[in-house]
Amino acid sequence: MTVLAPTQTGTTAKQAFKIEMWSKLILRALRDSGAMLECVNRDYEGEIKSKGDTVHIRSLVDVTINTHDDATPIQYEKLRANDQTLVIDQAKNFAFLVTDIEQVQSDIKYAQKYINEVKKQIVNTKDAYLHALGIAGVDAGNQMGTQTVTASNIYATLVDMFVKLADSNAIDDNGLAADGKRPFLILPPKIIGIIKNSDEAKHATNLGDATVRKGAIMQYAGFDIKQSTVVKGTAGSGTTSFDILAGTSEGITFADQINKVESLKDVDFFGDHFRGLYLYGGKVVQPKALASATFTV
Repeated sequence: MTVLAPTQTGTTAKQAFKIEMWSKLILRALRDSGAMLECVNRDYEGEIKSKGDTVHIRSLVDVTINTHDDATPIQYEKLRANDQTLVIDQAKNFAFLVTDIEQVQSDIKYAQKYINEVKKQIVNTKDAYLHALGIAGVDAGNQMGTQTVTASNIYATLVDMFVKLADSNAIDDNGLAADGKRPFLILPPKIIGIIKNSDEAKHATNLGDATVRKGAIMQYAGFDIKQSTVVKGTAGSGTTSFDILAGTSEGITFADQINKVESLKDVDFFGDHFRGLYLYGGKVVQPKALASATFTV
């Protein structure tokens, strides 16, 4: 006969798996994780209740600047905001069984490990989705095509990408976006390795390069560089190609919600099924605030 260990005082293991806590804990963990999270905005998030919900986005049109002449009446233009719709069309679930013995013999840290595992898997899925969404939505004028990069030309190549954003007015004369931050650049470890071998990176102090904010591993060629393994390489004949995304947070808007977390008693075992539903959606709202290239190494 198996004798279960007594439950702990204070926050018990059973309380550690309390359903009411999970939705808030997981969402809090998600909103502080992922390479792509600081590369998007949540300006139009609203309330999400189910898959298929929509968020209406009102974006202003450009105002025309006319040449003034005292002899010519001033012409007024009627401005209508563009109405775009962000559809919450992505739904992911997680589900697992925790036995009564596991719940009784574990502590709050054990529950946190489950939360961390859920977070890790969702973050990878979300980052891959946002990266692909951004690549597909870049304005045609900001697409640089295929570039072969080496330690000797990587800096110049990224400066060209920076110029694309500057010419599109995505960044100001100081190289900053509307949110006051430098444009982001999402790179895989292999490309970051090439950067670190470049002369510009080796003499970074001369360029004022530094880690400037959370999430950025370095500043280079005017970008805050973020590393992510969601940027997968495509193998060719002795080469590997990566789809590279850069831009500002104005380019993509994103909304997400842990829609439901619940538990069910297992009918065959002494334990509980835990399951949750994560809803999200994104949209490229300003294509000129993004730039892309295919880097071949």
